[in-house]
Amino acid sequence: MGGLKRLEEKVRSGTAKGGITVFLSLILTCVCALTGGLFESARTAGSGWYMQMALNSSLDSLMSLYHRDAFEAYRLFLLEFEDKEGLEKEMEPYCRAYLDAAAFYPLREDKLSVCGLTRITDEQGIHFEKEVLDFMKFGVWAQETDSGALEEWSKAMREAEQLGEITELYQENGRKILALEEAVDRIGDCLKRQKGYLKDADKALDQCRGGRFLSIASRLEAELNRIPGLVEAYEREADRLKEELAASEETLKEKQGDLGAEALSLTEQEMASYRSYTDTEGERRRAVAAARTRAAQNKEILAEAVSKAREVQDYIDSWDSDDDDEPDEEALWSQVSVILNRIRVDDGFESGRVRDKKKMRVLETVSRMAGKDLLSVCVPEGTKVSGAALDMRDLPSALVSVGAGSYEMSGIVLQDVLGSALFTEYASRFFSSFRTEKEGKTQYEKEYFLNGARSERDNLKAAVNRLVVVREALNLLHLFRDSSKRAEARTLALAITGAAGIAPLTEVVTFFILTVWAFAESVEDVKILMNGGKLSVMKTQEEWKVSLSGLAESGKRIWDKTPGSGDGRGLDYDGWLKLFFLIQDRVQLRYRMMDVIQNRIREKQSGFRMEQCAFRVEAEWYGKGAWIPVKRTAGREY
Repeated sequence: MGGLKRLEEKVRSGTAKGGITVFLSLILTCVCALTGGLFESARTAGSGWYMQMALNSSLDSLMSLYHRDAFEAYRLFLLEFEDKEGLEKEMEPYCRAYLDAAAFYPLREDKLSVCGLTRITDEQGIHFEKEVLDFMKFGVWAQETDSGALEEWSKAMREAEQLGEITELYQENGRKILALEEAVDRIGDCLKRQKGYLKDADKALDQCRGGRFLSIASRLEAELNRIPGLVEAYEREADRLKEELAASEETLKEKQGDLGAEALSLTEQEMASYRSYTDTEGERRRAVAAARTRAAQNKEILAEAVSKAREVQDYIDSWDSDDDDEPDEEALWSQVSVILNRIRVDDGFESGRVRDKKKMRVLETVSRMAGKDLLSVCVPEGTKVSGAALDMRDLPSALVSVGAGSYEMSGIVLQDVLGSALFTEYASRFFSSFRTEKEGKTQYEKEYFLNGARSERDNLKAAVNRLVVVREALNLLHLFRDSSKRAEARTLALAITGAAGIAPLTEVVTFFILTVWAFAESVEDVKILMNGGKLSVMKTQEEWKVSLSGLAESGKRIWDKTPGSGDGRGLDYDGWLKLFFLIQDRVQLRYRMMDVIQNRIREKQSGFRMEQCAFRVEAEWYGKGAWIPVKRTAGREY
């Protein structure tokens, strides 16, 4: 009690000191504040990490809702959605479950939002290809593939397609040249008839048969009147040929970069023969133009002879029979002969350049089949071609402009040839074709990849024609290398044009025969493929099917027989389609695959759209903790 009294007295007197107490109080306050701050900071950090874990887990749960049919049929992970709000509603229960389970990490006024969404159709389809390659690399691919060999295959197919297009141009040019020769033949035939009429007219005058002469003169005049029209027809064909050859040369220049040395040598050699022909044709064109001038002059002479003949006939008819002297009819009609003999007919076009027109027409008929609908020829007898059509509504391929080259994928997707092989292998394994039909509305899915038409029949027709073009180019290279077959074609060309035919025409006809022969063999090749057989890329002599003599005699009938199945070497129909996929625009191939997948799934789920399928989802979660706001973001992709 005494101590308290003394302390009270000191306080009243102002001599008591409290610095240590205050100091200790402040220290205690700071320690408590630091402890509280550390505690709240730890809780805030914990809230953030817990929030991140909840967000990650919610995204994982969301991405586990992938489309089951798409995975079962195509091994693709696709998250179907309607809009971002729908995805947020899907995620919210997962996040809310985490909050309810941890009261220690309170979160107020929180908001969950999808801040990023990558569709499977975005960025020119690279995400679709990434999923495909991920599956093919780690799921089913076990084939040892030589990338060098794949590059050679791709190069050979690209070269064959370019050469095939050029070959068809050459065929068209060959037909133009033959049409030009026919125009010359028609002029020659007309001139030949004129010579015949002149001979008959001379004979009638020698026999003093004025009436017969006038009748023949009328027919001769009709033939002379035909010359201008025949010359104009020739000039039209010549102009058309000139334009075609110029266009062919331009096409050849554009495609030179895609042609190998052998194919380039072949095309340049044959183009030189066409130039040689047109150079020779320039001289003949001037001669044909002169025939029109000569015909006009002959018409004037004939008119003069007819006028004189009518005058002589009138004089004879008016002769008085009572006179003793008879008129000298021979002398009178000889005056007409003198005039008629001034008519000159050109002999240069009498004999046509094409001797065996029957064989030439047979080859032309076969040639005109190129580019036409060859399904009826190539499809096995009794096979019913699908008449179905694809649903073209909201197709993924309509979202982008394809065909402008492959998209730069910045390392996301394999850039090497092996990546292309994996992608084309996927196309071959998971989709149907003419030879690998499966249940469903559409059958020719691989053919759609190549052509992209709505009609299944159109897609199959385009695939067949494309196969024919490539095989035609490869077969032409085989003929070019085979000296015996080239000699056989030249022999036939000489038989058709005549041994005395001009060399440029013989060379052009020889090459025309080679292209038709290669085309006929290519149709036979595709028939083998469509019947389930196999074909080597480059043939040997033993594998060649169509004989030139049989082709020249039978024409299209040579395809009537049932084809064999090949010798078991090479690639089947689907294997050849895979080669086309190797050289196809990758962007185009991706989107057409997605078109088919969308249509297939729509058979079970109407309204399904690949555009409404996500590949990656990014989400943001924001809220207030006890004192400090917290925000976390996360993303997931397949």
